[in-house]
Amino acid sequence: MKFCLINNLYPPYSRGGTEKIVDLISDGFKKTDEVLIITSKPDGDLEYSKTGNLQICRINPNNYYYILDDYKQNTFKKIAWHLKDLFSKKVSKKIEEILLNQKVDLVFTHNLKGLSLRVFKTIRKLNIPHIHTLHDYQLLDPHGSMHRLGQNLAQKGLFYRFYRYLTAKYIKSPNLVISPSKFVLNKHLEYGFFENSKKIALANPIQINNLENKKKPSNKLRLLYLGQIESHKGIEFLVKSFSDFKKGESELNIVGDGSLLEKIKAQSKNDSRINVLGKIPHENLKELFKKTDLLVVPSIWWENSPTVIYEAYNFKTPVLVSDSGGSKELVIDGETGWIFEADNKKSFLVKLNLALNFKSKLPEMGEESFKHVQQYSQDRYIKKLLELCQNLKK
Repeated sequence: MKFCLINNLYPPYSRGGTEKIVDLISDGFKKTDEVLIITSKPDGDLEYSKTGNLQICRINPNNYYYILDDYKQNTFKKIAWHLKDLFSKKVSKKIEEILLNQKVDLVFTHNLKGLSLRVFKTIRKLNIPHIHTLHDYQLLDPHGSMHRLGQNLAQKGLFYRFYRYLTAKYIKSPNLVISPSKFVLNKHLEYGFFENSKKIALANPIQINNLENKKKPSNKLRLLYLGQIESHKGIEFLVKSFSDFKKGESELNIVGDGSLLEKIKAQSKNDSRINVLGKIPHENLKELFKKTDLLVVPSIWWENSPTVIYEAYNFKTPVLVSDSGGSKELVIDGETGWIFEADNKKSFLVKLNLALNFKSKLPEMGEESFKHVQQYSQDRYIKKLLELCQNLKK
């Protein structure tokens, strides 16, 4: 078979977990089948590259700015960008020509923000079996404003209702919709999406680490935040709450990049226990987790199924996560980590104190975490995807 995976970003242009998932899927498929990836690039003309069974096609969307520069833009420019993206016939026409020329058997769409949601209409027109994976809330919230404006305002606001009307109009019902979390799937169903689609909740894959990753001993409770340095990720809440945690010896390492990086550095400079390390190469994660007892995922905005939780489990590290969105679906409370109430300092500090009291048990929880993550292995995920593809072809 020839599979086509469409996602707005693909290395070297990358931002988060979706690109890693697309890479894992393509890596699994290309062992036995042909794979075409359609993605974006910031400038230039249409570009093809091919290595073995993997072919990559990069399109320049020619919008007001490239998607990786969105954090630099004001709200009005973002709105204009999204409207142009929704109605972009140029991008959808390019993708239609590619799909026709490449003669693909099945299309997987992932995050299409930046490649036009008209792609859904194009796939229906070509009558190609279609699986869509929900990696975030782009169909409900165009530029992640709900966490800034307040969820109720954004859900009821005229612009957001109009945006959801347009996205539902273009999307309609792909043959199959996969959601990494039940929470995100139910949130879309709540707004009337995918009425005639087959639907399944299927957690994301992870490439299992079979190497020994022994923790370097320390008397401190070593916490790690790994992700975007943005307000909806709860980073400000984390720094403020941790600053009030004076019990026992502890430290917080903050790794990542984002618009609030300098602000977090300034807020943390008077607390010697907080280390803001900025962005580090992915290959350095192993060493980072050797010095980590507990990963913290303090998101305020609804999460889907954060890749960082899978990675922590893969490195035998338990987690402390907020109950916002689908993160909690990955945690066995008290066995692979703990869950606290989002944006609630008292709830967070209670669980953090629990982790401190159980510090000697954290390695055992890390072992349980590693056992738990086996069910999300890349091989199992690819096997399940192939079963779903065969069922669609019948």
